[in-house]
Amino acid sequence: MKLNRCMKLNMMKMFAACAMVFPTSAAVPSGNVHPLLVGIVETCESGGESDKVAVGAAYAEAVAIGGHLPVVISRYGTEVQIEALLARIDMLLLAGGGDIDPKRYGESAHPAVAKVNPVRDEFEFRILAVAKKLRLPVVGICRGCQMLNVFNGGTLWQDLPSEFPSDNVQHRNVRHPIAIEPGSRLAKAIGTTSAVVNSTHHQAVKRLAPGFRVVAKSPEGVVEAIEAEDYPAIGVQFHPERLAAKEKDETFKTFFRNLHLLFKDGAGAGPCAVQERQSARQGENQ
Repeated sequence: MKLNRCMKLNMMKMFAACAMVFPTSAAVPSGNVHPLLVGIVETCESGGESDKVAVGAAYAEAVAIGGHLPVVISRYGTEVQIEALLARIDMLLLAGGGDIDPKRYGESAHPAVAKVNPVRDEFEFRILAVAKKLRLPVVGICRGCQMLNVFNGGTLWQDLPSEFPSDNVQHRNVRHPIAIEPGSRLAKAIGTTSAVVNSTHHQAVKRLAPGFRVVAKSPEGVVEAIEAEDYPAIGVQFHPERLAAKEKDETFKTFFRNLHLLFKDGAGAGPCAVQERQSARQGENQ
Protein backbone atom coordinates (compact mmCIF):
# COMPACT_ATOMS: atom_id res chain seq x y z
CA MET A 1 0.00 0.00 0.00
CA LYS A 2 1.36 3.41 -1.02
CA LEU A 3 1.36 6.18 1.56
CA ASN A 4 0.99 9.78 0.40
CA ARG A 5 3.25 12.53 1.74
CA CYS A 6 0.65 13.72 4.28
CA MET A 7 0.26 10.23 5.74
CA LYS A 8 4.05 9.82 5.98
CA LEU A 9 4.40 13.16 7.80
CA ASN A 10 1.62 12.23 10.23
CA MET A 11 3.33 8.89 10.92
CA MET A 12 6.64 10.63 11.58
CA LYS A 13 4.95 13.01 14.03
CA MET A 14 3.29 10.07 15.80
CA PHE A 15 6.56 8.19 16.21
CA ALA A 16 8.26 11.36 17.46
CA ALA A 17 5.53 11.75 20.08
CA CYS A 18 5.94 8.13 21.14
CA ALA A 19 9.68 8.66 21.47
CA MET A 20 9.00 11.49 23.92
CA VAL A 21 6.75 9.23 26.01
CA PHE A 22 9.02 6.16 25.90
CA PRO A 23 12.64 7.30 25.44
CA THR A 24 15.04 4.55 24.44
CA SER A 25 17.87 3.54 26.74
CA ALA A 26 21.52 4.00 25.99
CA ALA A 27 21.77 0.37 24.88
CA VAL A 28 22.67 -0.30 21.26
CA PRO A 29 21.13 -3.29 19.45
CA SER A 30 23.71 -5.90 18.51
CA GLY A 31 24.55 -6.55 14.87
CA ASN A 32 24.21 -4.28 11.89
CA VAL A 33 20.68 -3.10 12.62
CA HIS A 34 19.13 0.25 13.52
CA PRO A 35 16.94 0.58 16.62
CA LEU A 36 13.62 -1.11 15.92
CA LEU A 37 10.14 0.38 16.02
CA VAL A 38 8.37 -2.25 18.13
CA GLY A 39 4.57 -2.04 18.14
CA ILE A 40 3.12 -3.25 21.46
CA VAL A 41 -0.53 -4.19 21.03
CA GLU A 42 -2.86 -2.58 23.56
CA THR A 43 -4.51 -4.90 26.08
CA CYS A 44 -8.10 -3.57 25.73
CA GLU A 45 -8.53 -3.20 29.50
CA SER A 46 -11.95 -3.88 31.05
CA GLY A 47 -13.16 -5.54 27.88
CA GLY A 48 -12.61 -2.37 25.91
CA GLU A 49 -14.65 -0.24 28.34
CA SER A 50 -11.65 1.45 29.94
CA ASP A 51 -11.06 5.13 29.22
CA LYS A 52 -7.36 4.37 28.66
CA VAL A 53 -5.33 2.77 25.89
CA ALA A 54 -2.86 0.72 27.89
CA VAL A 55 0.10 -1.65 27.77
CA GLY A 56 2.15 -2.96 30.68
CA ALA A 57 5.03 -0.60 31.43
CA ALA A 58 7.53 -3.49 31.69
CA TYR A 59 7.05 -4.30 27.98
CA ALA A 60 7.91 -0.75 26.95
CA GLU A 61 10.80 -0.57 29.40
CA ALA A 62 12.29 -3.88 28.23
CA VAL A 63 12.08 -2.84 24.58
CA ALA A 64 13.86 0.41 25.49
CA ILE A 65 16.50 -1.51 27.50
CA GLY A 66 17.23 -3.35 24.26
CA GLY A 67 17.89 -0.03 22.54
CA HIS A 68 14.61 0.04 20.61
CA LEU A 69 11.56 2.31 20.46
CA PRO A 70 8.23 1.00 21.82
CA VAL A 71 5.08 2.22 20.07
CA VAL A 72 1.59 1.48 21.40
CA ILE A 73 -0.75 -0.04 18.80
CA SER A 74 -4.34 1.00 19.52
CA ARG A 75 -7.45 -0.85 18.37
CA TYR A 76 -8.91 2.43 17.15
CA GLY A 77 -8.80 2.96 13.41
CA THR A 78 -10.00 1.40 10.21
CA GLU A 79 -8.38 -1.64 8.62
CA VAL A 80 -6.66 0.69 6.16
CA GLN A 81 -5.27 2.85 8.98
CA ILE A 82 -4.07 -0.16 10.99
CA GLU A 83 -2.36 -1.60 7.92
CA ALA A 84 -0.70 1.77 7.22
CA LEU A 85 0.61 1.84 10.80
CA LEU A 86 1.91 -1.75 10.76
CA ALA A 87 3.66 -1.04 7.48
CA ARG A 88 5.73 1.61 9.30
CA ILE A 89 7.01 -0.54 12.18
CA ASP A 90 9.59 -3.33 12.34
CA MET A 91 8.01 -5.77 14.75
CA LEU A 92 4.78 -6.50 16.62
CA LEU A 93 4.66 -7.59 20.27
CA LEU A 94 1.64 -9.37 21.79
CA ALA A 95 1.58 -9.05 25.58
CA GLY A 96 0.35 -11.32 28.38
CA GLY A 97 -3.08 -11.19 29.96
CA GLY A 98 -6.27 -13.17 30.58
CA ASP A 99 -7.44 -16.37 28.93
CA ILE A 100 -8.38 -16.61 25.26
CA ASP A 101 -12.00 -17.62 24.64
CA PRO A 102 -11.89 -21.40 24.01
CA LYS A 103 -14.48 -20.93 21.26
CA ARG A 104 -11.58 -19.53 19.24
CA TYR A 105 -10.15 -23.06 19.06
CA GLY A 106 -13.41 -24.98 18.96
CA GLU A 107 -13.81 -25.98 22.62
CA SER A 108 -16.15 -25.30 25.52
CA ALA A 109 -14.73 -23.45 28.49
CA HIS A 110 -13.13 -25.33 31.39
CA PRO A 111 -14.37 -24.07 34.82
CA ALA A 112 -10.89 -22.61 35.48
CA VAL A 113 -10.99 -20.32 32.42
CA ALA A 114 -10.99 -16.67 33.60
CA LYS A 115 -10.65 -13.08 32.50
CA VAL A 116 -11.82 -13.75 28.94
CA ASN A 117 -11.80 -10.51 26.94
CA PRO A 118 -13.68 -10.89 23.62
CA VAL A 119 -12.77 -7.37 22.51
CA ARG A 120 -9.07 -8.12 22.91
CA ASP A 121 -9.40 -11.54 21.25
CA GLU A 122 -11.08 -9.96 18.24
CA PHE A 123 -8.54 -7.15 17.93
CA GLU A 124 -5.57 -9.50 18.18
CA PHE A 125 -7.06 -11.76 15.51
CA ARG A 126 -7.53 -8.71 13.28
CA ILE A 127 -4.04 -7.39 13.82
CA LEU A 128 -2.38 -10.79 13.37
CA ALA A 129 -4.15 -11.17 10.04
CA VAL A 130 -2.71 -7.84 8.87
CA ALA A 131 0.74 -8.70 10.26
CA LYS A 132 0.76 -12.01 8.41
CA LYS A 133 -0.30 -10.29 5.19
CA LEU A 134 2.60 -7.84 5.57
CA ARG A 135 5.03 -10.55 6.83
CA LEU A 136 5.62 -8.35 9.87
CA PRO A 137 7.72 -10.15 12.53
CA VAL A 138 5.71 -11.01 15.66
CA VAL A 139 6.82 -11.79 19.22
CA GLY A 140 4.16 -13.26 21.52
CA ILE A 141 4.70 -13.26 25.30
CA CYS A 142 2.70 -15.58 27.61
CA ARG A 143 -0.90 -15.07 26.38
CA GLY A 144 0.70 -13.68 23.21
CA CYS A 145 2.41 -17.04 22.63
CA GLN A 146 -0.92 -18.80 23.10
CA MET A 147 -2.63 -16.35 20.75
CA LEU A 148 -0.06 -17.02 18.02
CA ASN A 149 -0.80 -20.74 18.36
CA VAL A 150 -4.58 -20.34 18.39
CA PHE A 151 -4.66 -17.83 15.52
CA ASN A 152 -2.67 -20.23 13.35
CA GLY A 153 -4.85 -23.27 14.11
CA GLY A 154 -3.55 -24.71 17.38
CA THR A 155 -5.24 -25.41 20.72
CA LEU A 156 -4.46 -24.87 24.41
CA TRP A 157 -4.39 -26.76 27.65
CA GLN A 158 -7.14 -24.77 29.35
CA ASP A 159 -5.91 -25.59 32.86
CA LEU A 160 -2.52 -27.21 33.39
CA PRO A 161 -3.06 -28.43 36.98
CA SER A 162 -6.20 -30.42 36.06
CA GLU A 163 -5.56 -31.35 32.40
CA PHE A 164 -1.84 -31.80 31.74
CA PRO A 165 -0.63 -35.46 31.70
CA SER A 166 2.14 -34.88 34.27
CA ASP A 167 0.97 -34.58 37.88
CA ASN A 168 1.10 -31.37 39.91
CA VAL A 169 2.07 -28.98 37.12
CA GLN A 170 1.94 -25.57 38.76
CA HIS A 171 3.21 -22.69 36.65
CA ARG A 172 1.62 -19.79 38.48
CA ASN A 173 4.05 -17.47 40.23
CA VAL A 174 7.00 -19.86 40.14
CA ARG A 175 10.45 -20.00 38.61
CA HIS A 176 11.71 -23.07 36.76
CA PRO A 177 14.34 -24.11 34.21
CA ILE A 178 13.67 -24.56 30.51
CA ALA A 179 15.56 -26.53 27.89
CA ILE A 180 15.95 -24.68 24.58
CA GLU A 181 16.44 -26.41 21.25
CA PRO A 182 20.04 -25.98 20.01
CA GLY A 183 20.13 -24.04 16.74
CA SER A 184 16.74 -22.42 17.35
CA ARG A 185 16.43 -18.69 16.80
CA LEU A 186 15.64 -18.27 20.51
CA ALA A 187 18.89 -20.03 21.46
CA LYS A 188 20.87 -17.86 19.02
CA ALA A 189 19.29 -14.66 20.35
CA ILE A 190 20.04 -15.30 24.04
CA GLY A 191 23.23 -17.31 23.52
CA THR A 192 22.27 -20.37 25.57
CA THR A 193 20.24 -23.57 25.45
CA SER A 194 19.09 -23.41 29.07
CA ALA A 195 17.66 -20.70 31.28
CA VAL A 196 15.63 -20.15 34.43
CA VAL A 197 12.38 -18.34 33.71
CA ASN A 198 9.34 -16.98 35.50
CA SER A 199 5.84 -18.43 35.08
CA THR A 200 2.50 -16.79 35.78
CA HIS A 201 0.20 -18.94 33.64
CA HIS A 202 -2.22 -21.86 34.00
CA GLN A 203 -2.63 -22.47 30.25
CA ALA A 204 -0.18 -23.47 27.52
CA VAL A 205 0.13 -24.75 23.97
CA LYS A 206 -1.55 -28.15 23.53
CA ARG A 207 -1.92 -29.04 19.83
CA LEU A 208 0.76 -27.09 17.99
CA ALA A 209 -0.37 -24.92 15.09
CA PRO A 210 0.61 -26.11 11.61
CA GLY A 211 3.85 -24.49 10.44
CA PHE A 212 5.26 -24.04 13.96
CA ARG A 213 7.80 -26.04 15.96
CA VAL A 214 8.40 -26.33 19.68
CA VAL A 215 11.82 -24.91 20.65
CA ALA A 216 11.68 -24.90 24.46
CA LYS A 217 10.05 -26.98 27.20
CA SER A 218 9.86 -27.09 30.98
CA PRO A 219 11.04 -30.21 32.89
CA GLU A 220 7.43 -31.51 32.91
CA GLY A 221 7.13 -31.10 29.15
CA VAL A 222 5.08 -27.90 29.07
CA VAL A 223 5.73 -25.94 25.87
CA GLU A 224 7.73 -22.81 26.73
CA ALA A 225 8.55 -21.43 23.25
CA ILE A 226 7.42 -21.91 19.66
CA GLU A 227 8.78 -20.63 16.35
CA ALA A 228 7.09 -20.44 12.95
CA GLU A 229 8.94 -22.29 10.21
CA ASP A 230 7.86 -20.22 7.19
CA TYR A 231 6.77 -16.92 8.76
CA PRO A 232 8.68 -14.56 11.12
CA ALA A 233 6.87 -15.30 14.38
CA ILE A 234 7.97 -16.58 17.79
CA GLY A 235 6.15 -17.07 21.09
CA VAL A 236 7.51 -17.53 24.62
CA GLN A 237 5.32 -18.73 27.49
CA PHE A 238 7.30 -16.91 30.19
CA HIS A 239 7.80 -13.17 30.80
CA PRO A 240 11.20 -11.97 29.50
CA GLU A 241 10.11 -8.34 29.85
CA ARG A 242 9.81 -8.67 33.65
CA LEU A 243 13.13 -10.50 33.85
CA ALA A 244 14.82 -7.75 31.82
CA ALA A 245 13.08 -4.65 33.21
CA LYS A 246 12.35 -5.57 36.82
CA GLU A 247 15.00 -8.15 37.71
CA LYS A 248 17.76 -6.82 35.41
CA ASP A 249 18.52 -10.35 34.23
CA GLU A 250 21.36 -10.12 31.71
CA THR A 251 20.18 -13.12 29.67
CA PHE A 252 16.87 -11.46 28.96
CA LYS A 253 18.32 -7.99 28.49
CA THR A 254 20.21 -9.77 25.71
CA PHE A 255 16.89 -11.17 24.44
CA PHE A 256 15.64 -7.62 23.86
CA ARG A 257 18.94 -6.35 22.44
CA ASN A 258 18.81 -9.23 19.97
CA LEU A 259 15.16 -9.02 18.90
CA HIS A 260 16.25 -8.89 15.27
CA LEU A 261 18.05 -12.24 15.65
CA LEU A 262 14.73 -13.91 16.43
CA PHE A 263 13.92 -13.55 12.74
CA LYS A 264 17.32 -14.15 11.15
CA ASP A 265 18.36 -17.13 9.03
CA GLY A 266 15.01 -18.76 8.62
CA ALA A 267 11.27 -18.22 9.00
CA GLY A 268 11.00 -17.96 5.22
CA ALA A 269 12.00 -14.33 5.49
CA GLY A 270 15.40 -14.10 3.87
CA PRO A 271 18.61 -13.22 5.74
CA CYS A 272 16.87 -11.01 8.27
CA ALA A 273 13.23 -9.98 8.13
CA VAL A 274 13.81 -6.90 10.30
CA GLN A 275 16.73 -5.54 8.28
CA GLU A 276 14.77 -6.06 5.06
CA ARG A 277 11.86 -4.00 6.43
CA GLN A 278 14.19 -1.22 7.60
CA SER A 279 15.94 -1.07 4.22
CA ALA A 280 12.61 -0.93 2.38
CA ARG A 281 11.33 1.85 4.64
CA GLN A 282 14.50 3.91 4.16
CA GLY A 283 14.07 3.56 0.40
CA GLU A 284 10.48 4.83 0.61
CA ASN A 285 11.56 7.91 2.58
CA GLN A 286 14.27 8.96 0.13
